[in-house]
Amino acid sequence: MKIVVVAPYLKGRLHATFALVSKLESEGHIVIYLSSAEIGKIIETQGFSYYEIPPINFSFSTSELENLSTWTQKASYFFKNFRSHYQKGKKIMHLDIYEEILCKIEPDRVLVDVELHDFVFAATALKIPVVLFHTWFSDKISFSLPSIRSTIIPGYGWSGSAIGIAINWIKMRLMVYGRLSVNKIKFSNYRRAVLRKYAKEVGFPRSGLLTNTLPPHFSFTKLPILTLCMSEMDFPQKVPENITYVGPMVYQNREKITTATSDLEIKKILDRFADKKIIYCSVSSYLKGDVSFLKKVIEAVSNQKDWVLILSAGGNIDLNDLQTTSPNVFLFSWVPQLLVLSKADCSINHGGVNSINECVHYAVPMLVYSGKNFDQNGNAARVTYHKLGIRGNKDKVTSKELKQNIEHVLSNPVYKVNMNKMNKNYKNYLKRPLTPLL
Repeated sequence: MKIVVVAPYLKGRLHATFALVSKLESEGHIVIYLSSAEIGKIIETQGFSYYEIPPINFSFSTSELENLSTWTQKASYFFKNFRSHYQKGKKIMHLDIYEEILCKIEPDRVLVDVELHDFVFAATALKIPVVLFHTWFSDKISFSLPSIRSTIIPGYGWSGSAIGIAINWIKMRLMVYGRLSVNKIKFSNYRRAVLRKYAKEVGFPRSGLLTNTLPPHFSFTKLPILTLCMSEMDFPQKVPENITYVGPMVYQNREKITTATSDLEIKKILDRFADKKIIYCSVSSYLKGDVSFLKKVIEAVSNQKDWVLILSAGGNIDLNDLQTTSPNVFLFSWVPQLLVLSKADCSINHGGVNSINECVHYAVPMLVYSGKNFDQNGNAARVTYHKLGIRGNKDKVTSKELKQNIEHVLSNPVYKVNMNKMNKNYKNYLKRPLTPLL
């Protein structure tokens, strides 16, 4: 089977697709990435094939609309000219080009990230079967299942009751509708409107599309969706029929991906302190990390004779802002994460699902201090629920509390035992073929 894969350049998600594609190739499929040249270079370094496409345009507006000063003028212009701007939008968003590319490659399946709707509808226009994928836990609206954006744990306190979860969902939905309404009033970006009209034009069934969702423009209720997580790590629920958990996709052969720190440098530190407890702290590479929080982590670990901290601050933090003279603290902008996790006794992270999955890969207990963005709150809640570690509030925690939490995770065997059980589940997923799901 010839499969094209369309993935975004979000570091964690792209790495996950490397494992996904590698598995598909091992099952005998021909797999080709569709990506911009920038992403394609990274894909090629991993030994995968890619076909260059124009970059996906995530923000579509027009200078004519932006130059109008009043809301009345913008509204009048928008509605009078939407038909012509729809055609202009299709051109700016490369929708016709995407169709041409798919016609040229002639894939049997299009495997596409759930947020990259352009290719979902382009494939529909050509009647090519589409399979979606994402790295999220379920966000089905249910009185027993909190939103992945929420800190709520089912059964914990009043907020975890059916009524509490329902009220939280109402708040979430009102926020979504509020933000969508503001976007419509401002006429600042009508990518959603263009895609919605395009979906109708190519015959995508309206019954299978939810249009009032965020962060993605649309949610799909009938297309098959592969979620690169484990059901065992989610909250108990009845999984929607179109969603299949295929387990974490951790690509171990990514040593070729350049980081600011060499493997050799990290290996020297790990070998030198082989008899110590290795604590690995990494904040999100997508958003700027919290300097004040990282300073607390450093203070909590500094001069502890049995602990060593390896801290990866990400590309948006100046390491000079995190100065320390402690001999057991090592600061880097980037490190080869899998190498460090392979020796780590505790991971301190912001709740990104890919980091959590990589901790499961190596059975490393966690301290999760949610970055409070996207699905990080929900991921932290699930880590707590399954006793894979503990969570805290990065804005309120003190260095003293951080130290106590590290001691607790390192000394209480329940977290390591549960991580080992989850690791065993994860290995079972690795044995399952993907082909029947396509």
